[in-house]
Amino acid sequence: MKDRKTIIYIIVLMKFSRLLILKNMFYRKGCMIIFFLVLTKTSSQEISGIVLDSITKQPISFANIISNFNKNTITNEEGRFRLFKDILFTNRDSVYVSSIGYNSLTILATDLIKESKIVLSPKIIELETVIVTNREKLTAIQIINKVKENVKNIFDFDYKNKRIFRRRIIMSDFDKAMIDIKKSSIKEFDQIFMDSINETIPKENNFYIEALYDFFGNRDPNNQKVNILKSAELLNKENEVSFKTIQNKIQSIVDIKVKRDSYFKFKSGIFPIDIEREGFDFMSIDSTDNTQLEKIKNKKIEERNDFNLNHRNYIKNVSNSYLDHENKEFKFEVFRKSRKFNFRLLKLSYIGYEPVYVIEYFPKSSRGKYKGRLFIHADDFALIRIDYQSIGFLRNFNFLGVFYRLDKRLVKRIFKKNENNKYELYFAENYYESSFGLDRPLKIIEKNKNVRGRRKQNQLSMQLNFTGNNKVKTEVIFIETNMINIYDYNRVKEIDSELPVELKKYDPNFWAGYNILEPKQILKEFKVENEN
Repeated sequence: MKDRKTIIYIIVLMKFSRLLILKNMFYRKGCMIIFFLVLTKTSSQEISGIVLDSITKQPISFANIISNFNKNTITNEEGRFRLFKDILFTNRDSVYVSSIGYNSLTILATDLIKESKIVLSPKIIELETVIVTNREKLTAIQIINKVKENVKNIFDFDYKNKRIFRRRIIMSDFDKAMIDIKKSSIKEFDQIFMDSINETIPKENNFYIEALYDFFGNRDPNNQKVNILKSAELLNKENEVSFKTIQNKIQSIVDIKVKRDSYFKFKSGIFPIDIEREGFDFMSIDSTDNTQLEKIKNKKIEERNDFNLNHRNYIKNVSNSYLDHENKEFKFEVFRKSRKFNFRLLKLSYIGYEPVYVIEYFPKSSRGKYKGRLFIHADDFALIRIDYQSIGFLRNFNFLGVFYRLDKRLVKRIFKKNENNKYELYFAENYYESSFGLDRPLKIIEKNKNVRGRRKQNQLSMQLNFTGNNKVKTEVIFIETNMINIYDYNRVKEIDSELPVELKKYDPNFWAGYNILEPKQILKEFKVENEN
């Protein structure tokens, strides 16, 4: 039986942008779809709402939603939130809503069921009469120094069990995708064929993944365990079909024109690479070939293992992204290298009744990469929020016709007190925009080890020209936190999850019974085009 492994060199290059930027974008899916047995309990209940500015009527993003029944969240960029409770709400259940610069509100959960709009009024602050202390006399740099001095005292380093929700959105676009054939000894691989391939390549691709995790451990990276409880992904399968169609076209030609024991020399400019045909993924499957079936089985196991490993590492990294465990200090550059920044104390604001310093910072040197704002508690000098963004390009790689540029980066971190009266990470957001491209010649030479004399069999020479861009946004919210001890931690075992459930459109019922970050409207409306 012929081995249906193939030469996917053309496809690899046409997917250059995906492989370069979206290395985690596509996991090969298992054939099993996980059906969840219980969507919601009959006795459970859910509330939702939107938080608005009383004057502008605009939504308030990242407002704190804190309940007295141990279920917390924040509003999304559209000011919306959702909370779930295991049992029905009573007149004792309430929700506390707060945001920097606004008067806080406490609302009965039963009232939110009737009216979902929550209106916060801006807090008017008279700096001259606000609080009779020395806090206004502190300079911005003095406040920064107090924050650094106080980190180890106000942040929690004990063992915890945390329920974490993550959402990742990737939007990828091709601006240009061209293959210009210069020479081909395989007549089927001509310019007409390549033009048809170009027409088939999807020009855009959106991908969403959501996952819920249980984290166990403390701040030591060696004492951390993560289990994936549930996950789902949404991607346009029409694009996958398009690439599969391309693969099948090439497969049929390769099977006829290329010898089974051939190998390939890739040469782009001065860089030659030898690849055995056996090293390529196969595209067609023979159900009677046990060898192929075994390879498929092993491939799915490998994909499942990679999925679990990648997600565990991400959750551990984001949990460790702001504090150094050993030195108990912030990892943020603005604190590690404060001398490189200018600071400006903008105002004294409030979260509810708690005073907050708002400090703006920007680099002293033109080579500085970031500017941002710090929100610091005026009583205990805790960092409660940091927002920063890049200035200009962060990376600009351009070498021998290959380029990659990181155009923009936005980062947000929000912290809040736990039951120990210590601070912990509550919300993390990362956003990237990047551009990429390829403009290089490529020569693919088929050689065969078992042919006498010259081993060269076929040759394909072409000019590749691809450009595109990516936008990637990741949001992580720490929904629940419970205290545990080292004995509880040692009893926890990491159990591998199945691959994400594939959804053709966003299904709010998938997360019924779970507290998550409310999705934006664009995600709610996502669905596969031409769905059958």
